[in-house]
Amino acid sequence: MQKKIVGALAALLLLVAVGAYLTTNTRLFKDSPNIVIILTDDMDDALMPVMEKTNRIIGDEGATFTNFFITTPACCPSRTSILRGQYSHNTGILENSPGFPLFYRLEREKDALPVWLNKAGYQTAMFGKYMNNYPVPAGWEYIPPGWTDWAAFIGVTGNRFYYDYTLNDNGTVVEYGDSPEDYSTDVIRKKSVQFIDKNAADGTPFLLFISVYAPHGPNTPAPRHQDLFHDLTYPQKPSFAEEDISDKPEIVRALTESGGTFDEYDANAFFQARARTMLAVDELVEDVVRTLERNGQLENTYIIFTSDNGFHLGEHRLPSGKALPYEEDIRVPFLIRGPGIAPGSQVTQLTANIDLAPTIADIVSVRTPAFVDGRSFLPLLQGADVNWRKGLLIEFGYMETEGSAIGAGGFRGIRAETFVFVEYENGELEYYDLVADPYQLENMAGRLSAPTLALLREWLDQLRECEANTCRELEQTPPAGIVD
Repeated sequence: MQKKIVGALAALLLLVAVGAYLTTNTRLFKDSPNIVIILTDDMDDALMPVMEKTNRIIGDEGATFTNFFITTPACCPSRTSILRGQYSHNTGILENSPGFPLFYRLEREKDALPVWLNKAGYQTAMFGKYMNNYPVPAGWEYIPPGWTDWAAFIGVTGNRFYYDYTLNDNGTVVEYGDSPEDYSTDVIRKKSVQFIDKNAADGTPFLLFISVYAPHGPNTPAPRHQDLFHDLTYPQKPSFAEEDISDKPEIVRALTESGGTFDEYDANAFFQARARTMLAVDELVEDVVRTLERNGQLENTYIIFTSDNGFHLGEHRLPSGKALPYEEDIRVPFLIRGPGIAPGSQVTQLTANIDLAPTIADIVSVRTPAFVDGRSFLPLLQGADVNWRKGLLIEFGYMETEGSAIGAGGFRGIRAETFVFVEYENGELEYYDLVADPYQLENMAGRLSAPTLALLREWLDQLRECEANTCRELEQTPPAGIVD
């Protein structure tokens, strides 16, 4: 009898211990927390100061990531990596063109984040920009698998995504005009609020993917914001209008001559226009948070704010653009708030867009497929001491494919904690010591010792073809002598 009592007590204590572990380590929320992703288009860190509401209600109330990167700094590749948790060499999408048509033909959508969550009982919505060249060749009424609510820009009518655009609205093609109420960020905001209201009333968990076009060109602001920021100046780094670019690769030097002179006046004008488009996004963020709070869902919702890639404006004498391995292009803002995240906290580890899908899967207790390359950063949000990656692969372009849209501009590289190493399609190299040279002014590739260069190339050659768990292992175990 005494043994039974002792055994029952031991079992009870074990249950209490397990419950305590779950409470402190994973059960930081009710069952099936909601997920809201707010994705901007071509947004760099320089624009974050104009996002006062977003900084206050997401950043101050959650975590700011100081080293969040886009592994392929272009719109479509980044979006496919977000949805699949894979590097671009595994999604097959390494440039904006062909973009969606290739993703569709490869049937990558059939096993992606919205499908995983929808199978777990989630309602899933995507409003705004999906992928470049959507919906060719699937048809204008096409809705990808896993989405229960859908309103996506049809991107075959030119660069019109602020006004005079077309949406596939749950299978119905809807054309919008040029009235103030047609401004796309506001239309997306209203659809997002309605989606939250409906699912909160139904008591169903949801994934809401809000994908605005701002601050992408042509940088059209909402009418209420068009007269603001005319005195705003672009925060120039030491790399702005870099005097000596003789050490830069041929493709970079060629790009500096592709758009004429790009000076301080041009940078300020671009920056002002981009900033004006972000004010409506800031209002969208505030409205989404208020709607969640009004419905009693805020404390059970993770809200993520980030961008699909960064943007350069005059650094290294480059005109406006992206798709290069420089910090302005690959590093983007990333804020997250939600259950268990300490207000005002920071995450400094190397994190990336390939980590979003596995992190969300971890949060909602959904198993990720074996093909996923990224890793869940949920332990970092909980303050856990984990063995994390030492480097990330950065890549762009179909380097061995004839007819590549970028010519010799394709590259493969490693963004490590203290350096970046890049090899271009034409064989040129870049290496920057980010501790001594954070603005990437002095290319040290030609000064690397033969053994060091060999080790860097060995690590890069392995990463550029890695898959799934092999990627994670390689990220954590660089060749001895490469990383301190």
